[in-house]
Amino acid sequence: MKNIYERITAWLAGPFSTKISRFTQNAYVMAIQNGFQTVLPMILVGSIASLINTLRNFWEWVPDLSLVNQYSFGLIGIFLVFILPYNIMENKKQNRAKLISGFTGVSVLLALCNPVFSDGSISLNAGYIGTGGMTVGLLVGLLIGAIFAVYFKHGLFSKDTSLPSIVVNWFESIVPVFLVIGIAILIAGYGVNLFDLMEEVVSPIAAIGNTYLGFVLLYFIMALCYSLGLSAWAVYPIFLALALNNIAANIDMVAAGKDAVFITTVEVVFCGWCCMGGMGCTMPLNIQMLRSKSKKINAIGKAAIFPSLFNINEPVMYGLPVVWNPIMMIPYLLVSFIVPSLVYLVLTVGFVDIPARAFQMNFLPQPIATFLINYDFRGVIFWILLFMLIYLIYLPFFKVYENQEMKKEAAEEGKETV
Repeated sequence: MKNIYERITAWLAGPFSTKISRFTQNAYVMAIQNGFQTVLPMILVGSIASLINTLRNFWEWVPDLSLVNQYSFGLIGIFLVFILPYNIMENKKQNRAKLISGFTGVSVLLALCNPVFSDGSISLNAGYIGTGGMTVGLLVGLLIGAIFAVYFKHGLFSKDTSLPSIVVNWFESIVPVFLVIGIAILIAGYGVNLFDLMEEVVSPIAAIGNTYLGFVLLYFIMALCYSLGLSAWAVYPIFLALALNNIAANIDMVAAGKDAVFITTVEVVFCGWCCMGGMGCTMPLNIQMLRSKSKKINAIGKAAIFPSLFNINEPVMYGLPVVWNPIMMIPYLLVSFIVPSLVYLVLTVGFVDIPARAFQMNFLPQPIATFLINYDFRGVIFWILLFMLIYLIYLPFFKVYENQEMKKEAAEEGKETV
């Protein structure tokens, strides 16, 4: 058994870590990672506007900020189709063309919307430039980034040309910009609706992600990567693309008088019940660290508690540590399977309301954020029950690790007194 464990550990530390690291260091994967991080403030603005708008249910004098949400979170398709090719060109060290590639992305997305021009005005489906166009925006952004990266690697002009660089960039940009915009116009002109087409293509993937297995698996893989010291961004873009569409669909359903049905959302996972103190629900573990008799663990617990309140758990993950610590990885991964399983069950049967408002302020302390995502006090009670369960799961493993650390500290103190 020990031999099997050593082999698994060696594989995780070696080939697995190497492959995951290579994947996350890919120029296109990094472009998606940085792209979502860049547009996050716009998502947060939309979330704040949505939160304030819910207060209008109680006080009529609260201003209607629905347009603020529309002009921030509601334009995420445009934001992504600009920032992705921009990031790809930057990652490929082709900075001279990163802006024009981003501009081209916006032009192509608008062309694919097939807008109607009439008497000096323009009309199009607003969903195509928002969450409804996010999948197309991702695809178009990556494709334009790839095309421009290959084209500008070679270019029309020789490296030793005497022309000013700005003039070279102007003329080199004409060909790819003209071609991709022209192709987009032809696609839309022939009645091809890429937005509907992509929805059909990704619907099987979304269907899996919205099942119990998909929900738990997405979370567990992110947690597993984190516990191995790897970036959860290898999975997060997949999760986020699904989650943003789901919360938008929930909002539309409730507005139409129906019940929200989609559980795989940022609101449920990161603001509600699956990330108490951060990925893997390490807040209860942090509380145990504060009560530890080990000087080292207690000191780390005190330093980590403030970030932990705001769901930032790097000090716990790397300070205790949990990362690559076999004793603490076991309860961490158990929690990362049990908690999303219970959350999916409780929300599915209707014991707690499924969130139907955009609220992606995952750094707001819980259970405050837990209440604000759906205004359901049953969700807070569920959060408290989960907290106690997680505390009990971590406790026996923590005690084993604490005893090990106390013995090390006692041995070191004994050496110092000799």
